[in-house]
Amino acid sequence: MILLVDIGNSRLKWTQAEAGRLQPTQFMDYRQPDFSEGLREYWLNIPAPKQIAIASVSENSLILLLVEMARSIWPGLEVIIPQSSQTAFNVKNAYAQPEKLGVDRWLGLQAANRYYPGDTCVVDCGTAITIDFVESDGRHLGGLISPGLLLMKKSLADNTAALPFSEDQADTSLAVFTSAAINNGTLLAATGLVEAALARQPKAYQLVLSGGDGETLARHLAVPSIVDGDLVFKGLLNYCRNENVS
Repeated sequence: MILLVDIGNSRLKWTQAEAGRLQPTQFMDYRQPDFSEGLREYWLNIPAPKQIAIASVSENSLILLLVEMARSIWPGLEVIIPQSSQTAFNVKNAYAQPEKLGVDRWLGLQAANRYYPGDTCVVDCGTAITIDFVESDGRHLGGLISPGLLLMKKSLADNTAALPFSEDQADTSLAVFTSAAINNGTLLAATGLVEAALARQPKAYQLVLSGGDGETLARHLAVPSIVDGDLVFKGLLNYCRNENVS
């Protein structure tokens, strides 16, 4: 069994993989004071993994905490922590400084190139919305970053005196009260960004969505899409299979 961990900007997600099959994803907010105790209790009650693979866009201290915890529970555990690089698994990083590309984006690109062959636009809809284009031959063209839905709404609430914050469901219609106008406006901003990014390309790209808001965006986009919330985990699996990384 392999334990796969994805540390985002606020949440830690993990799943277990057996014979390449992923189990349902578990979530925890690592900003909570009882986070480490809760995670340890959970991990103590799962089958011992032979490997743990960690992708993180958070502080190194959190990675160190998880590695220490995992090795204390499962001595001898192999730890794999992928880093963004110039090339890996037939994907070529477009960044002039390859290590500056977020590892979650890097893993998502590799997974999309493997599981959804062809010219692909990969959109991760989490705390931030990231958009990356990768050609069928694995050549990454670059990408875009924007605040995610929740971050856009929180920014309005935090920086204005009278605009409320709400996590209610949204659509892209015109609203007749303020909280709905904010929800619908931020959703339209996100869908508009994705549609505009696709429309500005010289050819068609298949669209693959991941992240916590992937399903929400998919329902309101005017273009067809594939929703795969496991892209980062699938990218991590590449590194656990001891395949040729280059």
